[in-house]
Amino acid sequence: MTARIAVVANTKKLSKKDGGELRHELETRGLTDVTWISVDKASAATKGIKRAVKDGADLIIVSGGDGTVRAGIEALAGTEVPMAVMPAGTANLFATGLGLPTDPAGVAEAVQAGNIRRLDTGTCNGLAFGVMAGTGFDAMMIEEADADKERLGTLAYVRAGLKATRAREPFEAKVKLDGQTFFDGEATCVLVGNLGTLKGGIEAFPDAQPNDGLLDVAVITAAGLREWGSVMLSALRRKQSLSGHAHMGQGTEISVRLDGLQTFELDGGAKGRAKRLDFAVEPASLLVCTGVAA
Repeated sequence: MTARIAVVANTKKLSKKDGGELRHELETRGLTDVTWISVDKASAATKGIKRAVKDGADLIIVSGGDGTVRAGIEALAGTEVPMAVMPAGTANLFATGLGLPTDPAGVAEAVQAGNIRRLDTGTCNGLAFGVMAGTGFDAMMIEEADADKERLGTLAYVRAGLKATRAREPFEAKVKLDGQTFFDGEATCVLVGNLGTLKGGIEAFPDAQPNDGLLDVAVITAAGLREWGSVMLSALRRKQSLSGHAHMGQGTEISVRLDGLQTFELDGGAKGRAKRLDFAVEPASLLVCTGVAA
């Protein structure tokens, strides 16, 4: 087991109760060489993690929401320092998608066991992500939900999703997959995934594997509640392509050209607006501490 641990915690997400329990569970297992670094926003976590690695940490426990975990991926992808996750947000997409422990005792047990899994990560316009990225419907939904997610939790995403199905206008998108034209026309969502499973067990990409050296892409043309309902029903059945509104593919490089500025998101966080999105897979670039044998 590694000796020096750093816990980088978003204090706006991790409660004092869970933080105290994590400290206790680590100490109970003899893991006492632990440095605690507090940050008050996800964007500060990357800097804190890089500082911890520079100071000699052998393993980083990242605690916070999806944005904080993505910051951990940004800092640790391409290094040989493993990341453990103590989820403390609303959706917790990374932990859910990988089936990682979500409670302090489970996280501490996973760290003590030292089971490490090597996973792919993705990049979008040079920014790292671990789960999914996209533009259109999903980015609009996330942007709409941001103001209410702390107060309403998952309900904020439900409300925002219903609004987005009604308000999301189609846009022109040209998508190339490994240099070949994959889609050219009107779309309402372009989604690129490294992991396939979303909150609630919905599999956006049934064939996605986090260690296959590939990214999955879906271009959605659904508009309105009925067509989006068809897509969601097909997703629950793991037969997205049968909806008639989903174009599915896999590759190592994906380029998306849009007819105007569109909001895009990475791992559940809105990151700004862009007319072009360039995706690439970084194979076996991240070490993750799991709760089961790797």
